[in-house]
Amino acid sequence: MPAPGAPLQVVELPRPTLTPGAATLRVTYSEVCGTDVHLYHGRLSGVPYPIIPGHVSVGVIDEWPDRSGTSRGGCSR
Repeated sequence: MPAPGAPLQVVELPRPTLTPGAATLRVTYSEVCGTDVHLYHGRLSGVPYPIIPGHVSVGVIDEWPDRSGTSRGGCSR
């Protein structure tokens, strides 16, 4: 979501470099909730646009480095 009221865009972002404690999620489902609607209409102040809507999501952990920095992938829990 580039700005309030602006057309939504599909943008491919580079894969992030993960630090211990962080993970990437391969999203299978995501919903548009009331917060997303308020964000689109500019009803929430202090939001640093552009943003990625869809914070209510379901998926599979795709990559999750352990404390040593070694990556574990394909976790289904």
